[in-house]
Amino acid sequence: MNVLRTLLPRGPAGAAAPIGIDFAAQRLNMLQVTPSPDGPALRAAVSLPYPAERAQLLADRAMLRRFVRAALASAPFAGRRVVSALAPGEVRILPLTVHLANGQSEGQAVAKAVRDQLGAAAADSVVDYYQVRSVDAAGPERQVLAAVAANGDVLAYLEALRGAGLEPVALDIGPAAMARLLATMQDDVEQSVLLINFGVRKSYLTVIWGRRLMLDREIDFGESQLVERLSLVLGLASDVALGLLREHGIGTPAAALPGQDAARPDIGRTIREILYQEFAALAEELVRTQVYVASRTRGSALSRVYLNGSVARYAHVRERIEELVRLPVEVLDPLRAFRARPGFAVDTDMQGIALAAGLALRKDAHG
Repeated sequence: MNVLRTLLPRGPAGAAAPIGIDFAAQRLNMLQVTPSPDGPALRAAVSLPYPAERAQLLADRAMLRRFVRAALASAPFAGRRVVSALAPGEVRILPLTVHLANGQSEGQAVAKAVRDQLGAAAADSVVDYYQVRSVDAAGPERQVLAAVAANGDVLAYLEALRGAGLEPVALDIGPAAMARLLATMQDDVEQSVLLINFGVRKSYLTVIWGRRLMLDREIDFGESQLVERLSLVLGLASDVALGLLREHGIGTPAAALPGQDAARPDIGRTIREILYQEFAALAEELVRTQVYVASRTRGSALSRVYLNGSVARYAHVRERIEELVRLPVEVLDPLRAFRARPGFAVDTDMQGIALAAGLALRKDAHG
């Protein structure tokens, strides 16, 4: 539990806030804030495509250092202290119910639960955890999300950051960082909201209740499933099917269907019909999530849904999700959480910067 605390030094007093840095699948995302009386202000933000594949870049210290140095110089970042997170594939998130025995600390209870679930593999892992909000949090039973990563992956990533000339002060849990961002954007601390974070092969459902993480689930839904379905049914190459999605979106919204001539060919209607099964499966996952939230909050319901990730950028996806959940739905704009400094201009693609934004909002480098 204390491995990261010994590996990551505290920053000097008065130093600039750490930079949230996310080496995503295809881009480097960085964001830094500065405190202000009205809340965190945006100091600098960039989202840049890699010059090579992610794995190749992280393994090539010279290329990585050049790339990071150029990224830092492209915006008014201060210092080189960073908060980051491992890639999702290198971290296993375990939802656990732990019971505190007499004289046992929460950390000890979590460590025991992780050992019980992982067995011998726990000894070669770095473990951190996040307490999930619950109406019964004061009792002996706690709901937590434990993040487990192999020692080797953690050390290799820290070494890559240091090799790039950066000073890592914390490795965070991705879902906790996203929850922190969503909490900053909420006015009503008693409401619960859902984030659907679309990935290539998996997507993630994250619920925050007030200002704390409540749920993080991985589901089998991703951009590649939609592409494969279109490719199979229409007999198209994968790149052509992907282009079709990017041009026409995920299908005509239901509200626009009744007035159309069903006999006339319509690509939007066709795409909607082909992807029906995929979105029906997503609807079942969303219903399960809504039921879980109601059970954990003694009847409270989700108030809003945010969309993030690749599928969120497709036309008509917001309307399609609204049909499924019957709630207000919007595409996540992470920069809305911050005040913009006078003269600050965003001139890069910021669609994937949400995780970096949540990382930048971490106040305690060791928690």
